[in-house]
Amino acid sequence: MKLKVNKKQFIQSWSLAERSTTSSTSMSILSSVFIKASEEEVTMQATDVRTSIICMALGVVVEEPGEAVFPVKGISEIFKKISCEEFSLVVDDSGKIIIKAGHGKYNFASYPIREFPSLPSSEAARLFCTIGVGELSKVIEEGTLAASTGEEFPLYLSSANFQTAGGILNIVSTDTRRLAISGAVVNQSEEGVSSLLPMKGIKEVQRILVSLDPESQIKILYDDSQFYFSADSLEFSVRRVESRFPPYEKIIPKGHTTNISLDRGELISALERVDVVVRDFNRMVILDIKAGEPLVLRGKAPDFGLAKEEVSKSDVKGESLVIAVNSKFFMEALKVMRDPEVVLSFNGSKGQMAVRRAEDDSFLCLIAPINIPEEELKMDEMA
Repeated sequence: MKLKVNKKQFIQSWSLAERSTTSSTSMSILSSVFIKASEEEVTMQATDVRTSIICMALGVVVEEPGEAVFPVKGISEIFKKISCEEFSLVVDDSGKIIIKAGHGKYNFASYPIREFPSLPSSEAARLFCTIGVGELSKVIEEGTLAASTGEEFPLYLSSANFQTAGGILNIVSTDTRRLAISGAVVNQSEEGVSSLLPMKGIKEVQRILVSLDPESQIKILYDDSQFYFSADSLEFSVRRVESRFPPYEKIIPKGHTTNISLDRGELISALERVDVVVRDFNRMVILDIKAGEPLVLRGKAPDFGLAKEEVSKSDVKGESLVIAVNSKFFMEALKVMRDPEVVLSFNGSKGQMAVRRAEDDSFLCLIAPINIPEEELKMDEMA
């Protein structure tokens, strides 16, 4: 195999493949990238068993076809530190990898091709849906908001549920203290399909989407064990989680006794200032909501201080109430949105707070209240 490589373009493709490798295993073959060069194209394959990627290698001219398994360690650093705009990449008959760049020359041993695992194939997979890259990126960011980042048990806590219904893709997550759901219209879909995907794989999907044209379309396919995200130049697969998401529809409120419309930017600014006081203590912020008055946010930390903020652009409808919620959860729900206005909805001080858009129901985050004594909720007004 002999390739002439444009560094800038090639590194973009190499980085996509490299992120699907792993070094945290005794199997060194999983810390490698399989490069196949035909006369027409060059493809890269990589896997960490749970996720896999097949992508086109950009910026490569094939002078002699061939294939080889490249160890990531060492070679990856050389690729990124080469100062030349172009370099040559050769694999000789003995499997030795030779990189020539300017006055530099580097030799590396390749891994045996027979040891590289067979990757999942979408050839027999069914269509889950087709959706715009930009829309998928948004719905993933919003819908995975409540998922745990570690590998939690039950497994659904560190996963997100992908489901289709009525031409809508819904992505749902929960960590038991909050629940997030985001939906987007799809162009094609199979009705009533639902599957859990691990957050590690979903985070990689998000990174891949950033490299694609937001106006382009991406196909999502599935089989009994994998989900496939397929675009023109790549296919990324994620192993499905063998668990079920709980029936979240049962906890979504059918109505509310209090609704308040607010300027999202003003609310975030006020909440961030209160959070300065409470973030190293209990991250509890108290919301005091009264019809015809600004929303009041309060927080306190013993031996540190008290905070009080008013959000002037507040339109309250329904009953007055005082409720305590986690400031971190509240802020994350507000920041994942991009809308100028947000609606908060309540069913008393013991019910969940719902954070949603003012214009449509495409996003919902439910946050459980913090149960505290009544006297704490009625924290004294500050001068």
